[in-house]
Amino acid sequence: MSDHPHIRAAMGTDIGKRRRNNQDTGVNEPGVYMVCDGMGGGVGGERASALTAGHFKAIASEAVRSRQVIESALDASQHDVYELGKDLGGLAGTTATGIILPARPAKDGSEQAPLWYVVNVGDSRTYHFDLDEHGNAVASSISHITKDHSERQQAIDAGLMSPKMANATIPRNVITQCIGAPQGIRPDFYAVVPSGRFVVCSDGLYSEVDDAEIGTICQANPDPKRAVEALIRAALKAGGDDNITIVVVDVRPSISCDKLWHASKLDIGEELETIGDVTLDSLHT
Repeated sequence: MSDHPHIRAAMGTDIGKRRRNNQDTGVNEPGVYMVCDGMGGGVGGERASALTAGHFKAIASEAVRSRQVIESALDASQHDVYELGKDLGGLAGTTATGIILPARPAKDGSEQAPLWYVVNVGDSRTYHFDLDEHGNAVASSISHITKDHSERQQAIDAGLMSPKMANATIPRNVITQCIGAPQGIRPDFYAVVPSGRFVVCSDGLYSEVDDAEIGTICQANPDPKRAVEALIRAALKAGGDDNITIVVVDVRPSISCDKLWHASKLDIGEELETIGDVTLDSLHT
């Protein structure tokens, strides 16, 4: 559990009931909250996720985390995991998603940035909940910040299938992007208002526990550590077919804001500092 005046974060992981090893790696460092879900069989997935998480842990020590800094960490991860796959005689890969503050959090909470980054490659997810006046997550406010890089999501976005049909006919684990893929990566970047509860997780959670139950559990557990533990228990109870890694981050704005929370996908190369006034206004309305 890590705490700052306006940020409380906790992380947990479990091997699940079916896997022989845990290929997930989480990051819970001041201002860097990530989940990496490795793939490749044997030790390949473990090493791929650990290599990528290591690059994100390294930028936690940086005073400033610009988009360029984050992209450099992703590029280094892509290089290292791709080379790992070649060394292992196959393909090693990992997802990566989570929250990155543009500057190291101040101990007194006085330098909370007006916008944070959310980054995503693959099909791990970052969710958001509003908090009520008592600091409890509002179950009905759950939203998906990230969009899965998967064939299911592609079919849905193209209008070829409804979500129900895509879920029934396309295997969940057929993803279209992962760090380490020979064709490279095209990460998604989002700008988010830093308020509410963020849940970063591998698919070991959401493949077993639907949004409604995730929301119910988050609302019933105001403490991030207890929320992580309860979500892992729910995934295990539902079957635990995969590794489960979760980071929960609660954010109380340093300046109160009564406007609706929002997230916006960034254009290629767009930094938080260069977001136009219209985009910035839309994030707060």
